[in-house]
Amino acid sequence: MKNVLIAVVSMVGIIVVRMILSIAFTDQIAEVFARTAIGILFFYLIASIGISSRKRKLNQKGV
Repeated sequence: MKNVLIAVVSMVGIIVVRMILSIAFTDQIAEVFARTAIGILFFYLIASIGISSRKRKLNQKGV
């Protein structure tokens, strides 16, 4: 549940920054930022899901 909340808040932040960049600079710069940020967020969430599942398995073994 925590990962979902992080993803939602991050997406809202990315959208806000994208809007600011498109007003301050150009739409192309905003689009490059958004695509890069979404890619980083995707891989971060994949990695954090993997780490949390490993921790869960270790805790179930009685460590």
